[in-house]
Formats: sequence, C-alpha cells, structure tokens
Amino acid sequence: MSGRRRRARLGQHLLRDERVLDRMIEAVPHEPSAILEVGAGDGILTERLAELGRPLVSLELDEGMAFRARRRLSASGLDQSAVVIEQDVLDGDPEEALATIAARPPYGLVGNLPYAITAPLFRKFLEEELARPEWMLVMVQHEVAQRITALPGRLSLMGVSVQFYAEAQLLFAVERSAFDPPPQVRSAVVLLTLRERPAVDVPSVERFFEVVRGGFRSPRKQLHNALAQGVWLPPDGATDWLNACGIDPTRRPGTLTLEEWARLAWWREEHIADHAGQPA
Repeated sequence: MSGRRRRARLGQHLLRDERVLDRMIEAVPHEPSAILEVGAGDGILTERLAELGRPLVSLELDEGMAFRARRRLSASGLDQSAVVIEQDVLDGDPEEALATIAARPPYGLVGNLPYAITAPLFRKFLEEELARPEWMLVMVQHEVAQRITALPGRLSLMGVSVQFYAEAQLLFAVERSAFDPPPQVRSAVVLLTLRERPAVDVPSVERFFEVVRGGFRSPRKQLHNALAQGVWLPPDGATDWLNACGIDPTRRPGTLTLEEWARLAWWREEHIADHAGQPA
C-alpha cells in the first residue's frame, strides 16, 4: 500500500499549504506555556511549532510518520526542545507526555485533527479535571467548526458541550487543496479558550448534560415532545416543567441558550429528579 493510500485509510490528510501554516502559527496564543501537538504527521506543523522556542511534545500514532517527524526536527536542529512520541492521544495522559520534555501544565494543545477523533478528543480534554489545556487551536471539519461556534438558534449538542467548557472562535476556513491527499470536505481552524469554571452554574455536570442530551435526542421536535421522550416524562410533565422555567414548550432544542438549559437542569434537580422514572 502506498503512503498516500495508507494516510487516507488512517484519516490522515497532511497539511501542505504554507499560508495556512503561517496563519496557524500566528494564531497560537503568546503565553510561554508548553505545547502538546496532536498528530505530528510528517512533522511539517511540528517543525513550525518547535521554531516558537517553547517546550513541545507531539503525539503520533503511526510509527512511520513519527519517524519522519523526528527526522525533520533533527535536520532542523530542533530535536533538543521538541519530542515526538508514538502514542494514541485518546489513551495517553497529558501530564505524562509533558513530563518527557520536563514540562508541566499549564499547556496549550494544537492539532490538525483526524475527523474520526474530533468528538472524543473534545470530550477528553474539555472534561479533563487535573490537566486540562489552557487553550486548543485545532483544525476540524468546517461543519464541525460551525456547530461548536454556533449561536442559539443553531446550537447542537456538540455546540452546547464545547461552549459549556470553553469560548469558541472560528478563525478561518481551509480549502481541500491545502492537504495531501485532499479530504472530501472543507476544514476550518478554531480556537477554544478554556474557562476556569463552566459557562453557567448547574446543579451538577451530570444533571446538566442529562437534560441537554435528552432535549437533543430529538432536535427537530418541539421541546415538550423532545424532553418528554428524552428524559422519560409524560408530555404534560414536560410542558409544566418548561412553563415553570419560563420557556415556550413549542421551541426547538437548538434555540435554547446555555442559561436556559441550566435553568431546566436546576428545576429538574429541585422538583422532578426523584419522580421522573427511568433516567436519560
């Protein structure tokens, strides 16, 4: 199998456009913290990050790619301050990875994310309790970028989940031609600045997302129907719940703000949590 076909099979689309690389490096926050890169590929972005002079550790699952990235760093004389580790980012401990370069949190995360790991990677690093990054500068599918930066009216479960933990900015779009091999869809670079505490006060993270997941289980339905099915309530019970929270039961889940989802979670915690039947 050729390297190009292997990369495509693994979901690896290597960035080749120097202008996009320039814009990504310009977008890296200026704090002097260490950087954890997700997916070194053949090291083209790794090399540019190493040139910033900050402690850098890059995780690359593919052995061949990791070798190529190390060779690039060595040829540039940057291998003293930057390390490439063969590791699955979803399985690894960020503190242990940083320790290989004698660094500790705080740190930032950078990556051209394989599309298949975007959602689990967000869950891992946004929900990380002990070693969360301060910020994440990542390239994702353009559609995903739009979803995680959406305003109420177009919010999704992913959008609420990301914005609960971080401020999200869509910085710029990236065309398919910037990669080898070209992916099927456009990409975009987003910057997530993680919050010190969640965006809204909630009774518990578990209760908040129980309600949010329940609502978005049927995103096209009106809220009274979506929540009745999503959190196992009779239709009248969901309507009463929404009215008590000052929310029109005929609205759709994507129109709610994070503050309104939190209001629903608090009311459920205080009034109906123990009488709702089977949990979501």
